[in-house]
Amino acid sequence: MTTDNNAYIGIDIGTSGCRAIAISNQGDIIAQSQHPLKHSISLGNSNETLSEQNPHYLWSVVLTVLDEIMRSCTHADVKAISVDATSGSVMLASDIGEAISPILLYNDSRAVEQSKLIASQANETTAAIGPTSGLAKLCYLEQYTTVKAPHYLLHQADWVNLQLGADIAITDENNALKTGYDPLNRQWPDWLEELTDPNILPKVVSAGTNIGHLSDSLCQRFKLKTAPSLIAGTTDSIAALIATGCTKEGDAVTSLGSTLVIKLISKQPIFLAKQGLYSHRLGNKWLIGGASNTGGAVLKHYFTDRQLEQLSNKIKLGESTYDYYPLLTVGERFPIFDAKLQPKMTPRPSSDLKFLHSLLQSIANIELMAYQQLQDAGTSQPNSVRTVGGGAKNKVWRTLREQTLNIPIITPEHTEAAYGSALIANGVMDKFLT
Repeated sequence: MTTDNNAYIGIDIGTSGCRAIAISNQGDIIAQSQHPLKHSISLGNSNETLSEQNPHYLWSVVLTVLDEIMRSCTHADVKAISVDATSGSVMLASDIGEAISPILLYNDSRAVEQSKLIASQANETTAAIGPTSGLAKLCYLEQYTTVKAPHYLLHQADWVNLQLGADIAITDENNALKTGYDPLNRQWPDWLEELTDPNILPKVVSAGTNIGHLSDSLCQRFKLKTAPSLIAGTTDSIAALIATGCTKEGDAVTSLGSTLVIKLISKQPIFLAKQGLYSHRLGNKWLIGGASNTGGAVLKHYFTDRQLEQLSNKIKLGESTYDYYPLLTVGERFPIFDAKLQPKMTPRPSSDLKFLHSLLQSIANIELMAYQQLQDAGTSQPNSVRTVGGGAKNKVWRTLREQTLNIPIITPEHTEAAYGSALIANGVMDKFLT
């Protein structure tokens, strides 16, 4: 079969649903399917968030989505599949691949005491600090799960890959980061031995590594003559960045969702946890990111979607604005790391138009400050910024931000994490090796 008939499938396990996208060699979308994902969420002692998912339920949803997308790929030769999933979501499985705990999801914060122990043992550059880290949840599960047989830690993506046909206990560098993996030395650090048995930790490979083939039973189910390769993926947020087309040093992405998140591809990593900066390894490059508490949630607190659209279209760029620091609650993570930082949104003008203009300009100023913070820490200036999230649709805000940043702003064609995982299945990680 010619390469024109090849298909590459990306599976995204997101916060609220599972989505799969199949693409051609050229990156055109052949088929897509999605299904909502549920999980239980409640409050525990001291208002900790208890957020978990049944692993068998998760796999049933993934299988439903795969059934649908495979029916749309009957005339294609499916060559490879890659999975992304939420960061910091972990579970325990026996050495024969049976689930022996629920998946504690990315926002589960019950491991408060375990996180305190980790903080006393860990290297200060680790991403495993805090009760929502994968390592804190592992320590919690080890303490409160009855385990009778040899077992392994699995991340959410690892569990899905296992069901697809990959070997047990194999993960990627990005999902492993919040479990304490050292991406600089590319190994599990020695200090982890004080917290857990290193033998239960998965083997770590780089995103884009072949980790097996689709199982015989699934090939029969999908009526595939040749088993597709299983390719190690990444976290959902990094898959979304890859979907935008970022591959070169200096490529950056700003996410204008409920919060403002920036990511920049760099040749050198930055580990400044106390300044809100963290680094993921991508091949021979690094993805440096930070997240502010400002963003779309502030805008939607004061304006409806219709008001935002109507007022934005009336903004006259160049007019004076008030200097705000828009936050809904006390505290900021980045570019200012200050848990006691107060919101600044006064004076409030009588004109809603001027108020919105000031908010949009102030968030753009924080975005500029964030990229300057990266440069102060040692990165290069972005050569372009791709914008994703709900705020990317606001054309006036885009122009305002472009004037403020003095950097070309690109609206990418694709932003879906599943599309990014499909690109990984199609070999895009080779571009991060140069």
